[in-house]
Amino acid sequence: MRAATSLLVALLCRVSLALDGGNSGQYVAANCTESSQSPAYWRIDDFVLKVINWDSGGSVGSFGFKSYFSATNTTVECAVQNVDLAKLGDAGLWSKCNNTTGTEFQFSFADISLTMKETWTCSGSPGIIFNANATGSIMMHGCLNSSIDKGVESDCILMELEMAANDTLSATT
Repeated sequence: MRAATSLLVALLCRVSLALDGGNSGQYVAANCTESSQSPAYWRIDDFVLKVINWDSGGSVGSFGFKSYFSATNTTVECAVQNVDLAKLGDAGLWSKCNNTTGTEFQFSFADISLTMKETWTCSGSPGIIFNANATGSIMMHGCLNSSIDKGVESDCILMELEMAANDTLSATT
């Protein structure tokens, strides 16, 4: 079961930028550099959390969501399937979202939290790389269990994420 939730990260400013025609992760707009240095936010929705045999200590499953990031005006889908969710964020490992613009996430199965990070450049500012990140706890409203070939699948409903995000940082290459 998917829970359609609209979640807003604490950064406040919405900007409008467009991705260039290639897959470079470069954004084009007259105010890209200025907007990239302003506060931005992530909106996370359509969470999916499915775990096999969770009640008996299992941690293999799937986790995913849609993420909108205001600084780049992009929405991406982020998902991992058939992985050990307990090890997903171990040792600083990041999972890539399904784009080429530098959106990555970490999911902590232990405390049901999400960390997002984004790296991008602007076509009008060659050599400047922008970065932003945020971490927040995800509220779980319960799970529905059903029998499948692998055991019992818990399909969990996640809602109401609140994230305190950092300021956008930039570095010259």
